[in-house]
Parts: sequence; structure tokens; C-alpha cells
Amino acid sequence: MKKIIGIILCAVLCLGMLCSCSAKKQTVLSVGQAEIDSEIFAYFFSEVYSQAESSGGDLLATDEMTAQAVNKCLEYVASTTLFDTLQLALSADSKKNIAGSVEEEWMLYGSYYTDAGISKQTVSKITRAKECRTQLLLYYFGEGSEYEVKEDEIEYYFDRTYVAFKAINGYFTTTDENGESVPLPDAEIIALKDTFEQKRSQLESGMSFAEVNEGNDVESTFIAVSNSAYPEGFLAQIAEMEYDKPTVIETDEYIFLVARMDAKEGSNNYYKTYRTKYIEDLRGEMLTDMLVATGEEYGVTQEDARIKSVAKDVVSARNDRK
Repeated sequence: MKKIIGIILCAVLCLGMLCSCSAKKQTVLSVGQAEIDSEIFAYFFSEVYSQAESSGGDLLATDEMTAQAVNKCLEYVASTTLFDTLQLALSADSKKNIAGSVEEEWMLYGSYYTDAGISKQTVSKITRAKECRTQLLLYYFGEGSEYEVKEDEIEYYFDRTYVAFKAINGYFTTTDENGESVPLPDAEIIALKDTFEQKRSQLESGMSFAEVNEGNDVESTFIAVSNSAYPEGFLAQIAEMEYDKPTVIETDEYIFLVARMDAKEGSNNYYKTYRTKYIEDLRGEMLTDMLVATGEEYGVTQEDARIKSVAKDVVSARNDRK
């Protein structure tokens, strides 16, 4: 990686390009010559706080979350600077995707961002930086790169991490007059099992999922095996099934008619469509560590009082919207 680090360290010469702070914004962090204003830090702190919220993390651990947000700022500076230093360019499609992503994000969270002191312009700058990071990922680890992730490694990861399938489900429970979930009578359970076995036989004989599902189409599902949205062990069991072989799976409360699909075939080729994501899964942490280390090499100065003030405002804005 010496060659990479050498290129990165040269990028410090371009840091002045990131120095843009309006009179209304305060600099909370300096990375080399680049100034991170309160809006950018607020965005990244909010991102860290949201991740802690969704994962059940300690929302009072503001020092830890602040450190994570600072690292995201270092990654932001290094990504944008290195992208320019290497003379990489965003394609027309990438620019279009950035614009679309910003519009969608602002439509969903714009009012909250406004309360938290984050402008649409800042969202656009950060979205562009994230796309620069993706291009750096492909530059270092993509096809034909010096540190290319080989196809067999990506495919091995994909086959053991994700599964695609079609499924029809039924329930072994019903709701009583008190609104409580109770088991079906034994006779109804037996009848339901017989129905699903008949549907399985119909699929094996060549009928489609829509035909055995009373004319209703059945969309395919593509999902990580580790996803907890389904009963425990359900997805792992599908991952061991043969392709296109209909199987009935029973749990305590559900019955499923399932056929595993080859996620690398057909119009929904999830392997090709999301290939960059799999490279991110395999090498993203390495890239992040490299970019954060590069940001640290530039030199970091923190305005701790301002950082705490911004963090407090973000938490307040989030709590006000609950």
C-alpha cells in the first residue's frame, strides 16, 4: 500500500479547494487547510446518532459519537481531495444519481435538516463526496486495479451472504374475539398443510407461482441471510436449497411454499447490479481506515466547544421530532 499512501500524502496540496465557509457558519474542525463547518459536522453527527439509535446503542455516549463524526469528516476531506488529486471524474450518470439522491433525501428529511441547521447545499456536497469515495473504492479495488478484489472472492461472499427466492406464506394462527393470536384448530392446520403440498406439486409440474397463488403475482425477494425480518433459520434453510426446487417450510406460526432463485441469472441479476456494494462489503473498512489515516496525516485541529454545541443542537432537533 506504500504507493497508495504516497499518492495520498501528495493530495494535501489540494486541500485549499475545500476551504469554503460562509460568514454564518462556524469552523468546528480543520483538516490541513480544509475547514469543516458546523453544517457538515452536524450532518455527520446526525448520521452517527441515527446509527446508534437504530442499533440500540448508548445515545448518551456523545464523546464516542463525536469521535466517530470527526472520523467521517476526515474521510470526507480525504475522499474529495484524493479524488481530485488522482484526476478522477464523475460520469454524467453519477452526477445525475447524485442530484436524484439529494432530492430524495431532502424530500424525506429536509425539514429535520433545516431544524438541525443543515442546508440542502451541504447535503449535496456530502453526497458528492460519498460518490467520490465509491469511485476511489473502484480505483483501488475494482476490476483491473492494482489491488483488485478477485471475482471468485466476490462470488464466494455473495453466495454465502445473500439469497433470492419466491414464497407464498400461510398462518398457523388466527385472532380470537379478544384480539389475541391463537393457534388454528388442528383440522384447519392439517387442511392448510395439504393445500401447500398441493401447490408445491403444481409448481413441480410446471405451473407458475402466480397460477398456484390464485392468479396473484409473486415478486422475488433478494435479502441478506442474516436479516432478522423472517423467522430464525428460515433464510439459512433457503440458502441450502437447490435452485427452482419448490419446498414447503414450516415454523411455529407460519407455513411457506418457497423456491430459491439463482440471483446471478435472469433479468434481476442481483450479482451484477450490486457488484460495487459487495466490493464495499469486502474492502470498504480498509478504504475507510486508509482515508481516516490520510486525514490525520493532513493535521487536525478541533474546536471542542463548538463541536459540543453542534452535537447538542443535533440531539435537540432529533428529540423535537419524536
